[in-house]
Amino acid sequence: MTKDKKIRVLLVDDELDILRIVKKALELKNYEVICASTGNEALEKVNKTIDIMLLDIMLPDISGYEICARLKNDSELKDIPVIILSAKTQMNDIKRGLDVGVDMYITKPFDPFNIAAQIEDVLQRGGDK
Repeated sequence: MTKDKKIRVLLVDDELDILRIVKKALELKNYEVICASTGNEALEKVNKTIDIMLLDIMLPDISGYEICARLKNDSELKDIPVIILSAKTQMNDIKRGLDVGVDMYITKPFDPFNIAAQIEDVLQRGGDK
């Protein structure tokens, strides 16, 4: 990933306050943030130009688990890293996320200003696209 290119983040959460706060925190770090508040909207907006997805599990239409599984089973989109941002903190929830291909699982509440560091960590581990 070049330093000149903004990192494109697809942020998916049905809580508008979280969308607003995380989007603002990431934009302050010079990220480009595309927001979606439903699973269907996320699936419409995800494409090969997205560098990473931040995904809530509990969405009103499709679970984050299902979205991640669909992404990882799509030959064109499977390399997009996924970070879960969820209030589900039980070990079985985290394991289920890892089983469907999640790259990192962050539990709510979280510090929105630390999300950029988590994104950079996941992208570095995955290498350049």
